[in-house]
Amino acid sequence: MSGLQAREGAVSTLDDLRRICREFEIGSLCANLDACARVLEDAGIVDVAVVGRFKAGKSSFLNSIFGRDVLPVAARPLTSVITRVSHGPSDRAVATGLDGGRIEIPLDRLAEFVTERQNPNNVKGVSLVDVEVANLAAYRGVRFVDTPGLRSVYAHNTRTSSEWLPRIGAALMAVSVDSPLSDSDIDLLRETLECTPEVSILMTKADLVAPDELEDVLAFVREQVDKAVAGPVQIFPYSVKPGFEALRRRVREYLLEQVAARHEEKSQEIVRYKVHSLAAKCREYLCVALSAAQAAQEARLELGQQLGEERRILATVRNELWLMSNDLKSRFREVCLSAFLERHKELTSSLAGELRAEMKRWKGNLSETAEEFEKWAKESVRNTLEPLSRDEGSRIAQGRLSVAQGSFSRVVRAFQDRLAEGIRKALGIDFRGAQFEAVVRQPKRPDVNIGWAFDTPLQSIWFLIPMWLFGPLVRRHFLRRLPWEVEKNLHRVAGQWSDAFDRSVHDLAGQAQDFILEEMNTIEALTAESQDRRPAIERAIATLGRIEAELPWGATRDLGEITRRIN
Repeated sequence: MSGLQAREGAVSTLDDLRRICREFEIGSLCANLDACARVLEDAGIVDVAVVGRFKAGKSSFLNSIFGRDVLPVAARPLTSVITRVSHGPSDRAVATGLDGGRIEIPLDRLAEFVTERQNPNNVKGVSLVDVEVANLAAYRGVRFVDTPGLRSVYAHNTRTSSEWLPRIGAALMAVSVDSPLSDSDIDLLRETLECTPEVSILMTKADLVAPDELEDVLAFVREQVDKAVAGPVQIFPYSVKPGFEALRRRVREYLLEQVAARHEEKSQEIVRYKVHSLAAKCREYLCVALSAAQAAQEARLELGQQLGEERRILATVRNELWLMSNDLKSRFREVCLSAFLERHKELTSSLAGELRAEMKRWKGNLSETAEEFEKWAKESVRNTLEPLSRDEGSRIAQGRLSVAQGSFSRVVRAFQDRLAEGIRKALGIDFRGAQFEAVVRQPKRPDVNIGWAFDTPLQSIWFLIPMWLFGPLVRRHFLRRLPWEVEKNLHRVAGQWSDAFDRSVHDLAGQAQDFILEEMNTIEALTAESQDRRPAIERAIATLGRIEAELPWGATRDLGEITRRIN
């Protein structure tokens, strides 16, 4: 089959899937269908996305593949916009805005558009940056994708990467060797394997451990991967440091020989995989409906009772979520404030040195000197607290975010387990649930507040206070006041982070509750009128069966077995 015929067949299949999802109101698959359609538009191009947690070394890895520093790197979470890098006749970069507009930007100004520091919260409204590099001729047909960190503390970063995930062609999941394969990494691996068959694990920063320790880490990761997923997943240890050329060569050979050299064939394979994965997900919902249609009245009543019981205990679930939220908020506030106040002495000492130097240049009267102090204090305290807020606040929030994510996920998972058990008992089939993403919205610039230079209205009688006589006393007063201004604003910054965390926890609790309601509504709708719609359900499942028959991967075979048991 030619590439054109394959694309036409995939487009027709997507149309069938859209029709089925509309008919049975399976709205959760619409975003994935749209993503698959966008992949079809890039015929013959394989997007090789590097995904993973923030600070896993994704940008550094890609720069080593490019043989030059194309992408900006830093010690803190950096990438905030999807960046695609491919071969081109000359070096250039084009930014696409959220409004669809495109502008060409100098390559040396890339950081202004794609980094969290220079484009915080994506205030420039950039949806995507495409970079062309002349020295990537060997990788024609491949487009490398640098993604923001998943489960980053920045909400827009995690959202951007999560929304992009269904569009990837091949994936390298970056996991730092000093923090190998957490539960969230396993979840990401499973999610990525639903989008593409071409998934590998990149164990970055291999230089941090001794060779024998590296072997132990790789063995541990291999064991965990084999337990978690079916099918082969390659694992590549990697380091950008000198002395690890052999590791880098192995990854380059994989990319050149398995992806770049076969990019058209690989592109068709990935599209087929995506389409069939979507068909399998769609059929999972319809199998519940068909099983309910064929089940005895007692089984349908049993499932209805299960869903009714879940609705009755929803108030208890809400209360549990509320108690968890309050506990998480309280603990975060305490930890955050303590961490910021630990820096009080250090920050005050640094600012005091700057203030002494600055005061030597102040020559005006008392009123003018007071205004100079207030202006200097506001700017200097803000500039000092801004990086502290960004870096220390992010660090604290990330740790607490993992706790919050785990707490809410357990509530949702308990519901999913009860629902799955009810479906299994009543209908004899398995039904899987979804995963949650918990994020914290970073505060904007610290909202610094500086009080009056004097607690009494001395500025109004400045003409009675000669600075030649009282200047040293005034300067000592400013130096004594500085520690209080720093402490007060440390409290303010900690409060801002706490407020941001509170909003995220509140939002997450709402998401958990909404998910439970939506899943119950979906299952009820699929099963309530299933007897009347049985012919339509059977026709839709037959259509999905024809789609899946071309490529019977593991997930498809599992659902096929479910359907055979139903029939």
